[in-house]
Formats: sequence, structure tokens, C-alpha cells
Amino acid sequence: MYTNVKKVFLIACVAGMFLFTSCGGKQEEDNRDNSYAVETTIDGMPDGMRAFLKVRNEQGQPVSRDTAIVQNGKFTFYGTSDVPEMGFIYINGAQGNINFIIEKGDIKVQAERNSLSKAKITGGKHNQEYTDFVTNSQDLSAKIKSINQRYAVASKSKDSASVATLKQQAKDLETQGTNFQKDYIKEHPDSFISIQLVNRMLRYKVMPVTEVKAFYDKLPEDMKQTKVAREMNQKIMEMKRAAIGSIAPDFKAPNPQGELVSLYDIRGKVTIIDFWAAWCGPCRRENPNVVSIYNKYHADGLEIIGVSLDGRQGQGNAKQDWIKAIEQDGLPWHQVSNLAGFKDGTARTYNVRSIPATFILNEKGEIVAKNLRGAQLEAKVKELLGK
Repeated sequence: MYTNVKKVFLIACVAGMFLFTSCGGKQEEDNRDNSYAVETTIDGMPDGMRAFLKVRNEQGQPVSRDTAIVQNGKFTFYGTSDVPEMGFIYINGAQGNINFIIEKGDIKVQAERNSLSKAKITGGKHNQEYTDFVTNSQDLSAKIKSINQRYAVASKSKDSASVATLKQQAKDLETQGTNFQKDYIKEHPDSFISIQLVNRMLRYKVMPVTEVKAFYDKLPEDMKQTKVAREMNQKIMEMKRAAIGSIAPDFKAPNPQGELVSLYDIRGKVTIIDFWAAWCGPCRRENPNVVSIYNKYHADGLEIIGVSLDGRQGQGNAKQDWIKAIEQDGLPWHQVSNLAGFKDGTARTYNVRSIPATFILNEKGEIVAKNLRGAQLEAKVKELLGK
């Protein structure tokens, strides 16, 4: 549980927008209004070391935007930036990296070779906001770090009482961290930092999609062009597409015999779309309950289509595992799979990021409930069938 606090709270490594790659000296376009210069001084860094300015690509991986050579402990990156984005400075011969925001204007970076993460960043509205946010969050960050360290010790020594106490403290800190972020977002509605925070809250389901949509709609047009805001808008559309009240999108995928099966072809009075996998323990443990429900209500119009996310990286024979699990668990309903793991197109259409995941449809094909299990799932099926 304590690791969730770090996921929700820390923003040190957020994605930036990938523009174009440049290498070397000052750009001819420096006289443009959107040009930037990142003047960097690293105390204790020997001459001749190569420095890299990196940004995140579309897959979230760091890629080089620019390079420079250290001379007299200094180097400068030049370029243009239409909108702010996260930048990361790496230097050969130094551990860690420097996080800052690439934005138009002159940016100054001052750091020591052995503590790059403690760099002082000055210049630019967005970097000032970033610095202020990090500074104001240091107290909570220190508490999170302390709990993580104590939790590791307690777990290793099997001190169950301390583990329970630390979990509760972590939960309380998570609430504090969430409230801290929400207060910041409310006070800085058009901040680049706020966009990153809201995007992360959406990803970890801390903020409902309706609130995120309202936040996005009020952003200035230039801030909507940042990569993180465009990612947010994409997620909003994906989540609304499979939201309760929406018509379930149709899909086709092969069954174990290789025949294409369509959701719309098999839809009943009540339909359950069940995302699962042979390797998913919670899915397999829930299967007996779903089998029982299916056997009780299939004659009344209940249909189920299982969408297997087998085929994840490292899985040996995904199709064999999938078919074997169907047989072992006695699953009599329709089964399909592209054997592509979480890259499966149907999973992406339904914004499925973890399993088990279920979508319950009424006779009109509307999504009326999600992720129900056990007695709750049966109660919803009975309700929809008028039992």
C-alpha cells in the first residue's frame, strides 16, 4: 500500500512532449520568440565529458534531444519550444540526472557532480512553479521516504504489528498527498505542473474522468497542445468510450478454433464481457462463481464472452495456456483472444489496464455496471433479467 503514495504523489519523472532532435551549436532560430538556452554549471565536473538533454518519446522512453561537451564545468543546450515539456539532463561520469522544464527563454541550472538531483533551476514561469511545488512537497516526500524505509525493515524482520501500523500511516499520507495536489490544482488551474498532476490522478483513478474533463476544457489553448495534455485528452476519450451509460463498442477476435466472434453477434438480454488470462490468479479464483451464475441464468438470456489477455511478454505457449485454463475451469461461454497481452486491441478499446475486469451490458448493449464479482455480480444479473 505504501508504494501507492509514491505513485500518486511524486512527479519527478513525468512524460514530456517529443518535438525534434538537434545536436551541437546554437540554432539559427534563436531569434524566434520560442527559443531557449539552458546554461548549465556543474561543480566538480572535469572537462571533456559529454552531456545529454533528453525528453520522453511517445513510448515514454528517454531519447536524446541535444548533446554538449563540458568545458570549465559548463555547457549550454539551445533549441526552440512551442510549449513546455519535461527535460532531463544526463552527464557521463555523474550519477542520476537533473529534471527541469524546457520552456522558451533563458534557463540556468546549477548543480554539483555528486548531487545532480539537488540542482537549482532558475528562469521561466514553469520552472519556478516546478521548483515551488517540489519545495512545498518536501515535508511529505520525507515522510514517505521514512515510511518506505521502516516498512522494508519491518517486513524483513516479520514484525507484523509494525507493518500494520506503517500501512495505516501510508494510507493517511496518501490522503494528505492527494489533498495537497488537489489544492495545488485548484490554485493553479492553468499550470503545467497541474496538468501533470491531473494526468497522473486520472491514470491511478484518484480523480474521476468527469472532473478531469472539466479541468481539461478550461485549459488555455496553448497548454492543451502540451504532450501531457494531449495524453490526458486521449485517456478521457478512451475512458468515456467504455464508461457506464455508454453503448459497449463492438469487437471481433478469434476463438480457440480461430473463428472470429463478434460481441454484437452473441449479445443477449444481459451480456458480461470478462477480461481475464490463464496466468491471472484472481481471475481464475473468480471463475467458479461466474460458471455458477452462467449455469443459473443462461437459459434466461445471459451471455458471456471471455476476452483473454494471454500472450504477455515471457509467456511460453500462450495459446496452450489459454485453452488449458478454459478446460480446467470448465468455462462454457464464448472465448476470444488475440494473444497479445495488454496490447490487445479490445483491451485498449475498453481501457482495461488490469484484470480481472468485467463489463455488464443490458439488452440495449449499454454498459450498466463494471467490475462486479461474487454476490454483487449475480444480483445485477438477476436485476437486469427481472428475476
